[in-house]
Amino acid sequence: MFWAEAAKYDVLPLDDRFVERADVNLKPSYLRGKTRFLYLPGTTRIPEPSSPPTKNVDHTIVAEVEVAKGGGEGVLACCGGEAAGYSLFMKDGKLYWEHNWFGESRYRVESRDKIPSGHHALSVRVECDKEGEFGGGGKATLRLGETVIGEGRFEKQVGARFTVGETFDIGCDTVTAVSELYESPFAFNGAIKRVMIDTSEISAADLAAQVKIAMATQ
Repeated sequence: MFWAEAAKYDVLPLDDRFVERADVNLKPSYLRGKTRFLYLPGTTRIPEPSSPPTKNVDHTIVAEVEVAKGGGEGVLACCGGEAAGYSLFMKDGKLYWEHNWFGESRYRVESRDKIPSGHHALSVRVECDKEGEFGGGGKATLRLGETVIGEGRFEKQVGARFTVGETFDIGCDTVTAVSELYESPFAFNGAIKRVMIDTSEISAADLAAQVKIAMATQ
């Protein structure tokens, strides 16, 4: 009776895969084929599989912000938590990017100087040594507008899931903190206009120029 009803209601064929079913690349996804993602302030608790696919690919995270007069403080964009993840944030007026490799290795890039108050586009460009290589190394470059303000290397990156229960957030870091430099939620003390994540082959200079135009015409 089961097989007859299963055939009748299109249940067959049954899927006996186990580990493979956790691979989001084998499931329908609204992310597939997209290379540019735009988020507005207040966006939080997006499940990691539904966040921009930044693992093992070159990508840029750009935050258009108003930095407070007393100095910037707080998370601009992050994904994951204390177990593993990445975070773009400001601390004591400086811009940071950090990749937390399962709490064992922490690759952190810091801006050389403090970010002045005002309206800015703050970004990190992450470039893999070999794009598509699972968990490989690379470099991260911080920019204020089109000006490089910090750079450094990471020797490995999380190639698959950061965590099971933590998420992608804009303007704060919910649940547990990606970085040991702050405590959750570490909400940004300025104003975030928008955050854009680009995984296309566009150069950092071209993307910065596009953001500059958008900032001037909004």
